[in-house]
Amino acid sequence: MVLLLFGVFAVCILVVLLSGTSVYDRLTRRDEAAFDSRSAAQYLATRVHQAENADAVSLRSGEDGGAILCIRQSYGEELYETLLYCREGWLCELFEETGADVDASAGEKILPVESLSGSYDNGLLTLSIKDENGEQQVVVLLRGGEVVP
Repeated sequence: MVLLLFGVFAVCILVVLLSGTSVYDRLTRRDEAAFDSRSAAQYLATRVHQAENADAVSLRSGEDGGAILCIRQSYGEELYETLLYCREGWLCELFEETGADVDASAGEKILPVESLSGSYDNGLLTLSIKDENGEQQVVVLLRGGEVVP
């Protein structure tokens, strides 16, 4: 009888442990996916906040129809641009001299993102990021020569 009770107890422990590991795996995958989505949105917002002023931020249309976020900055007497765009399922960043003819494939892959779109209206910059987990939006108010969250 004692051995039977011990066996039932051992089986119960194994069932609880196995179900707990599957729940843990599901929660971990969900949290990692949410982190990736938030990271892309936060990355774009941070890059906009780093702009020298509101006039330094603009949106362009890419060859594939997606948005290209352009942040201009000066170093000495030279003007440079940081371009953030989506290419082949990745959010990419390219730093180049203004007017340089640089191929978009030269950009550095940052985070996995399916598409990037945006609009700029009356100082309100809205960026939409779509990835495998859905769509997230970043909204930033640009005004008076400074970037305001």
